[in-house]
Amino acid sequence: MEFSDVVNQRRSVRDYLPETVPRGILERIVAAGVEAPTGCNLQLKQYVIVDDPKLLDKIRPMSPALKGAPALIVLLVEPTGTKYGEYWVQDASAAMQSMLLAAVDLGYAGCWVEGQVRPNEDALRELLAAPDNLRVWALTPIGKPAHNPARPPKPLPAEVTHYNQFGART
Repeated sequence: MEFSDVVNQRRSVRDYLPETVPRGILERIVAAGVEAPTGCNLQLKQYVIVDDPKLLDKIRPMSPALKGAPALIVLLVEPTGTKYGEYWVQDASAAMQSMLLAAVDLGYAGCWVEGQVRPNEDALRELLAAPDNLRVWALTPIGKPAHNPARPPKPLPAEVTHYNQFGART
């Protein structure tokens, strides 16, 4: 698939077909996250692939976006600063976007779930046996979409692009 097609076809999917996602696909999606840029190349991210149905049943109630998801990828990050500042949020965000795009390229879909992670972070850390030095930052369900959501309204690039100074359109 052409990169622009992947970007244009990515949607936040919250309803999945009940088909197992092969581990090889999940590993390829994680590999895309690993390739994302990191501040000072610290590589502070870890990933937990969840495909055990019993564990999924314990995690799904934490967010409606996880309904029926046959697999999850949980993104953990060590909140460590660099000598130039803290970049772990950006590092985690770049990894999540790369994984979402990889999922589309491989014929799957996901949804960036972060807001519902915060109030459940301790429970998630316990369920995943994650060490205390790592934040459970975000997760994405992965699966074949039950339907393809319509493209949400977005501005035209020309409406949000400026040249050299804000407000300059040419």
